[in-house]
Amino acid sequence: MLSLLNKKWCLAEPSAETVSRLESGLHLPTAVAVLLVNRGVTSLESAREFLEADFSHLHDPFLMMDMRKAVERVIQALDKKEAITVFCDYDVDGVTSAAFLTHFFRDLNCPVEAYLPERQLEGYGLNPDAVRKIRERGAGLMITADCGITGVKEVALANEIGLDVIITDHHQVGEEGLPPAIAVLNPHRADCEYPYRFLCGVGLAFKLAIAVRNGLYSAGWPKERLPNLKRHLDLFALGTIADVAPLTGENHILTLHGLKILSTTSKPGLVALKETAGIVGNVSARSVGFSLGPRLNAAGRLGKADKGLHLLTSTNLKEAKVLARELEQINKERKEIQEETVAEAESLFHRQIDMEKDRVIVLASEIFHPGVIGIAASRLVDKYNRPTVLIALEAGQGKGSGRSIPRFNLFKAFTHCSGHLIQFGGHAYAAGLSIKEDQVDVFRNTMNEVGHRYLTEEDLIPEVQVDTVLGLEEIDRSFHSRMALLEPFGAENPIPCFLSREVKFREVKFIGKKKNHVRFRVQQGKGQIEGVGFGFADLFESVDPATDLFDIAYELNLNTWNGREKLEIRLLDIRLCEKSFAV
Repeated sequence: MLSLLNKKWCLAEPSAETVSRLESGLHLPTAVAVLLVNRGVTSLESAREFLEADFSHLHDPFLMMDMRKAVERVIQALDKKEAITVFCDYDVDGVTSAAFLTHFFRDLNCPVEAYLPERQLEGYGLNPDAVRKIRERGAGLMITADCGITGVKEVALANEIGLDVIITDHHQVGEEGLPPAIAVLNPHRADCEYPYRFLCGVGLAFKLAIAVRNGLYSAGWPKERLPNLKRHLDLFALGTIADVAPLTGENHILTLHGLKILSTTSKPGLVALKETAGIVGNVSARSVGFSLGPRLNAAGRLGKADKGLHLLTSTNLKEAKVLARELEQINKERKEIQEETVAEAESLFHRQIDMEKDRVIVLASEIFHPGVIGIAASRLVDKYNRPTVLIALEAGQGKGSGRSIPRFNLFKAFTHCSGHLIQFGGHAYAAGLSIKEDQVDVFRNTMNEVGHRYLTEEDLIPEVQVDTVLGLEEIDRSFHSRMALLEPFGAENPIPCFLSREVKFREVKFIGKKKNHVRFRVQQGKGQIEGVGFGFADLFESVDPATDLFDIAYELNLNTWNGREKLEIRLLDIRLCEKSFAV
């Protein structure tokens, strides 16, 4: 049975024996034990480690291939007082990685600069002109941050002109193999046996920094001269969440502690960024994902990422506030451009896409802005539940960005279409491409051939992944505090989704400027709780909430307003329960 939003609900079915073992062994509510099992945490030992989230559970950085070589070269640079340049990517992960290493080397009184390529002129990753420029400026060592794994030719050039290179990158190794660098730190390289493979760029920066710190201690440096790396975990949390890295294992531990640091950070750039975003008090993963991250990303999308880097490395609050205000303006500009791109995509969709025939949405336009097409593609995926590729056209060339749904591997689909593409890259859910304009139509046709081959009609029905059934009378502050032990929520550790059956809605009110949201009280036997449904007004006008019985899918939220905290639910979906059909 589909919901009133035409979605199917998929209720998890964890092993009852495993749930019971965690429930009794850790004295957890059944529902919280279910949440752990649903996230792949199935043993008592792994569950304790997950809930403790202690630094002692981090892996030895020297388990990573080439780490000792990297540490030896960095210590050599420190001993000789060589200038170090950090070369980074222009997304949030890139600039936080560079900022992390910049702060670390500053703490060691090492001369350090960060180099960020100009997106429009230099493109992504290492380039020969930048390598030459960095060497001409006097650097003896270049460390890449969140990039460089495919820079084989550029690293060879660096070797020729006397610039040593250490690569830190979490992207896949290219067909040409590893760059000829002093060290290549990447848990995805085939010969690397590091136990946790999901660190993003800022995670690798942290691992390099902690290994260097350990190396310096072993070399006889007194503890008081060694940097306190915990105070830079605010940057780790920011980069990891913004990069949508899995919040499992080491990422879970470091992000949890990083959010605590971010909540009280004294870094001028982060203080100013939080102020312009209106964030006070504790910083949540949602605040990073929907507020802080987009403001930094906006700069990179519009070719002004250096402002974000300067903000995060600033040591002057007055300067930082100026930069934060400039980022705020850039973000507003990004939103306007994004809405123009989405509007153009919607217009083309209604003219060109046949929902009966097209399994994949491919749209191209000169109006699309290349910096926001990924976000716009996500909007169409959310609305139409089909893989979507948007291509920004300019001077006969196209730059595309795609987003996908669970049953369709976008990167593999691009592989099937490679004969029509200049180049492409990415992974299952998100990928990018470049293409000649005269190849767009045949690319669209081929993508839909692939779509019909791998996607069924059932696959195109959007799903709501439900963790467990919960009675409203089970919800209280104690239950919420136990559930919160699993935070921070994000990729691979999603916000829990609960199902309550046979509920009634009371005191329904339409809210918002356009009255398109609803507030309500929901009741089930002796249990009741207040809640909100964003964008649910039209749906509530089509049913009778006063008499019908409903099943609801929702998230549990602790709402803080004017210093007061209140538990409420955030409605995700709704369906008439079977008793309503029988009446």
